[in-house]
Amino acid sequence: MKEIFTIGHSTHTIEHFLYLLELHKINCVVDVRSTPYSKYASQFNSDQLKKFLKENDMHYIFMGKELGARWEDRSLYTKDGYLDFEKVRKTSLFNSGIGRVEDGIAKGFNIALMCTEKDPIDCHRTILVAPKFYGNGYEVKNILENGDIQTQEDIENGLLDMYFPDRMQVTIFEVLGDKKSDAELIKETYKLRNRDIGYNIEKEKIEVSL
Repeated sequence: MKEIFTIGHSTHTIEHFLYLLELHKINCVVDVRSTPYSKYASQFNSDQLKKFLKENDMHYIFMGKELGARWEDRSLYTKDGYLDFEKVRKTSLFNSGIGRVEDGIAKGFNIALMCTEKDPIDCHRTILVAPKFYGNGYEVKNILENGDIQTQEDIENGLLDMYFPDRMQVTIFEVLGDKKSDAELIKETYKLRNRDIGYNIEKEKIEVSL
């Protein structure tokens, strides 16, 4: 089965980050940060990371423009000001980025999508990007800070527990035959998580003006 990994650099030491990559035999890191710099972990600034990975026989590719969490096109944002992941997934730029990654995997590269957040459920790499690969038949493996793996199925179950903890209880909607299927609930949880973690352009305007 085709597979792709994701990883968050967090504030790990560069040595621990390398350990996690080597543990899962990653040989190519695709940076999906819109801004490839870290205020709190400069070892993951784009130029430094690229140099470090090259020294360890790994490839680095920046794809923050295609697969990042911040987009300039205002039509991709909701009326509440946050980036609408469903709209992004329909853009030609996003899909060209997905295609490039898939081509790399087909050529034999073991790829990890990298962003900042430690917990995959808090990051657009897992809520925006990974579902596209998952829907295309890839096994998505999210690398945790201790080296363990959370699959995309694990993420979806976690989202269900987060947003619909009482879903197993019998409700009036179930009695009336209007109960939503698991697939419908999962789709809804992605929208809710998008709302909670999506980049908010209006919020940034307020913060800049303060």
